[in-house]
Amino acid sequence: MPIAARWRRLEALPPPRGRDAMPGVYELADEAKRVIYIGQSAKDVPNRIRQHLAGRSGAPCIAERAAYWRYRYARVPQAEEAALLAAFKERFGALPLCNRAAPLQRGALRRYYERTRGS
Repeated sequence: MPIAARWRRLEALPPPRGRDAMPGVYELADEAKRVIYIGQSAKDVPNRIRQHLAGRSGAPCIAERAAYWRYRYARVPQAEEAALLAAFKERFGALPLCNRAAPLQRGALRRYYERTRGS
């Protein structure tokens, strides 16, 4: 269940100010448009992506490899992110390359499984 939106170059991120906030989930991809990271922002996806690119997220993998992004609005982005991560892992057998370096993402995935499977 990947995000159905088209890929956009990172240079096409909306401006940081003068627009409505964009909460939701997002995927980042490399030059070959392979998903390298799945994330979420409860406040504003473009600003969160900018934090990754500036190296303020603690995930240098993203700043080094990301070239494209796509986004989907989500009322509960944390749950949506966990579902995207679970679907990706089921399909490919592992989390996206840059999610592997972020233990909090795996924690979110575990919490999702606990809530949905009653464990």
